[in-house]
Amino acid sequence: MPTLTRLGQLADLNPQWLQFNRGIERETLRVDRDGWIAQTPHPAGLGSALTHDSITTDYSEALLEFITAVHASPEQALTELGQLHRYTYNHIPGEWLWPASMPSALPEEERIPIAQYGSSHIGRLKTVYRNGLWYRYGRVMQTIAGVHYNWSMPDAFWADWAARVGWNGDLQAFINQEYFSLIRGFRRHSWLLLYLFGASPAADSSFLQHDHFDLEKLSDDTVFQRYATTLRMSDMGYSNNAQDNLYVCFNNLRTYTETLTEAIHTPYPAYEKIGVKVGDEYRQLSTNMLQIENEYYSDLRPKRVTRTGEKPVHALNERGVEYIEVRCLDVDPFEPFGIDEERMHFVDLFLFWCLVQDNDMIPRDECFQLRENNQRVAANGRDPALTLSVKGEAVGLRDQGQRVLDSMAALAEELDGFNGHDRYSRAVQHQRAKIEDASLTPSARFLARIQDVGSFRQTALQLAEEHRERMMAVDNDAAVFETLTRAAADSQVEQRRMEEASSGDFDTFLAQYIRQ
Repeated sequence: MPTLTRLGQLADLNPQWLQFNRGIERETLRVDRDGWIAQTPHPAGLGSALTHDSITTDYSEALLEFITAVHASPEQALTELGQLHRYTYNHIPGEWLWPASMPSALPEEERIPIAQYGSSHIGRLKTVYRNGLWYRYGRVMQTIAGVHYNWSMPDAFWADWAARVGWNGDLQAFINQEYFSLIRGFRRHSWLLLYLFGASPAADSSFLQHDHFDLEKLSDDTVFQRYATTLRMSDMGYSNNAQDNLYVCFNNLRTYTETLTEAIHTPYPAYEKIGVKVGDEYRQLSTNMLQIENEYYSDLRPKRVTRTGEKPVHALNERGVEYIEVRCLDVDPFEPFGIDEERMHFVDLFLFWCLVQDNDMIPRDECFQLRENNQRVAANGRDPALTLSVKGEAVGLRDQGQRVLDSMAALAEELDGFNGHDRYSRAVQHQRAKIEDASLTPSARFLARIQDVGSFRQTALQLAEEHRERMMAVDNDAAVFETLTRAAADSQVEQRRMEEASSGDFDTFLAQYIRQ
């Protein structure tokens, strides 16, 4: 295990500077009473999916995404997330929010609705990009949902941390360097998050419309993989042949943006056959390996808030890394909001643990081996015999998991001492129990309930109803609802303004966007 060689530098750090900043993006499908993906348009009462800051859609018109602001505590983030859920339920009569990462019952592919964002240039670009995903990978894969965790350290921490390690240069350059060190540590150990929090061991049989994966059949409407932790993160989920050999280097900001930009500008023969614009129809944004940066399905991204019409890589190159986005967390089907406080405490600790250790550069061959480790854990993580490749050696997952948690426990004790509580130590201890007993993992618990009911679809519907009743039993905050109602109306006004302001033809706009 890497040693926490810089941990001692925390000894007299101001505890207020260890205030982690986090925000949550939770995805969830709208479904009808029978568990089929909703065919209704994005509800007008929720505002514009293009311009609303907190309620939008992802690939499908039915795939909602709730986005919280940045919060200094998990409790605050979950409070806002709960308000967004309850507000939404007041605007989707007869529909439920799907509680699982793998999608609900799906019709034939052409009837899975693609998200619409209006007639502005930016709105059309977002829809064309999704059309490209359809032509490239099909619509089914894009209905999978996850929880994205946005995380950063406060400015005061970075200034003090730079001084402690003897940095005398530009502070943003130091921040970039440290975030990419964190990312290297994360990529070496993200398999642990897949094991501990994966919660998608089964799927509705309608998900397998084209591909034939080696899954067991539980019932007419349910397939599963016996030891899977997260089918969402496996070859069955967010993956595709074009990206199997794609190399994006996360060693530093320069290598990351250069290799990602190269993929965006590298032609791909299969996509050239699709074409960009056929007649008056745009099928995709380009015929290159990636249309835009977001098409690269990584388990973590360095991020910078973009300006209107700005590409993410351009924002990173111009202004540096602002935060990181963890993308490998499944929706927890047992939690109304898909995530709970203890998971957030553990992820906070895990990310800070990655930050304060020394993380060597990742050579190209190790990069692909790390990807293979994640695939093994996603597909068979609960297999007692599963091994990982660690520095070229085969190591049992459970042995390696205990080593990581032993190291994290030392940091948890330090942080708890700073803050006068034991929440981080308790979070580590609870996850250690999952290493010792795989039946305690969310994937095992969810699969056990599915097997008892006999159907993934019916199990998820039961949980959806339980969550809805639990959420609606809480009295609505009139002031919060008034604020959200006003935000919905304002977002619609902003969408109309953007549509009126879109000048010139879309072809020119798209060419300029791609050239950034």
